[in-house]
Amino acid sequence: MKHSILSPWQRRFFAPLTLRWRLTLWTAGLLLILGLGLALFINSMTAIQIPQVLSVELVPTSQPRSDYATVSLTPSPDTLPLVEETPDLQTPNIQEVVIRQIRLISLLGIGLFALAGSIGAYWIARQSLRPLSHFSHLAQQIQARTLRQRLPTEGAPDELQELAIAFNGMLARLESAFEQQNRFVADAAHELRTPLAILRTNLEVAQRDPDITLSDYKKISSVLEQALSRLEKLIEELLLLARGEKELQIEPVEMEILLNEIVQELEPLAQTRQIRLELNIIDPATVMADVSLLARAISNLLENGIRYNHAGGSVTVTMRRATHGVAVGVEDTGIGIPVEAQPHIFERFYRVDPSRSREQGGSGLGLSIAAYVVQLHGGWLQLTRSIPGMGSQFTMWLPISVQASEAPQT
Repeated sequence: MKHSILSPWQRRFFAPLTLRWRLTLWTAGLLLILGLGLALFINSMTAIQIPQVLSVELVPTSQPRSDYATVSLTPSPDTLPLVEETPDLQTPNIQEVVIRQIRLISLLGIGLFALAGSIGAYWIARQSLRPLSHFSHLAQQIQARTLRQRLPTEGAPDELQELAIAFNGMLARLESAFEQQNRFVADAAHELRTPLAILRTNLEVAQRDPDITLSDYKKISSVLEQALSRLEKLIEELLLLARGEKELQIEPVEMEILLNEIVQELEPLAQTRQIRLELNIIDPATVMADVSLLARAISNLLENGIRYNHAGGSVTVTMRRATHGVAVGVEDTGIGIPVEAQPHIFERFYRVDPSRSREQGGSGLGLSIAAYVVQLHGGWLQLTRSIPGMGSQFTMWLPISVQASEAPQT
């Protein structure tokens, strides 16, 4: 359901303007109205009050004009006309009276219009914050089960629309994370249930068969051991995915030494499957990384190349310096990955061929764990190329130095 962030009259008159310009116009209009009102008030009160005050206070208190001076009408050759001065008039100063009255009127006007301005400012603030209150009300209604709901984004491209778009983007990321988490829990439960079912079935068979022999016990023991190994590996991988970046133990890692150790550890598996392992160090380098996690990521890539390969094939590991980092390439001559499956190979529990992957002992977490570990170290892992029936090539890029706090979230 869509809600409008502007009232009808706001949409009509202010929709083409941004929030900043709307507030500017509202404030300017308020100041203009207050200024005109104050000027009108002062002029009106002045026109009314000044004449009244002057008529009351300017009352003559002196002698009549005929008494102001006495002039001798009889001229005298020895003297000039004599003028008798009278006392000063006690007339109030007109300028002081006017100034005093205008000051009183101005103070009264300032008080009244300050009150009016406060009321107008409150109204402007209420009108400008109304869309935010609307957003707050809608956001409070969004729960874990209603993450598909979005805030309205129609209207002018202003700050409110930017806020709504940013909030909707956050909701989309949260929705995706919740869906991924739900799929992860369901897939993990399914993967854990398979080896547990194998364990229970074989134990029930052993308990119900009265004629079971030592040879049968050995066969069941071998099956149970494989199921337990698979279960142990799966739990270890799940714990690694849940480990998080806070437990990264960053230290200098000599990539040449690390790659040699990984190749030596996987050599028995490669020989069993008649696969040739090759290591090509072009540029020795040292990176800052968690050595155990990084070794696990590279091992997963090599194990995939070994397990899904042809007898007599090869897996080649190449290391060289790249821009501001180190590039590790893993190329195999295996079965390759179908084009339609390539965008999904880094998803957790994804298998190109589920039945064949389980036969190989895979859980569908190898590549996702490798990508997760590389991202924790601030790098990236990508499928460079893959041709069905001819093999695949993966490229891992790692920065020369990385801090645990700078590792990206996944």
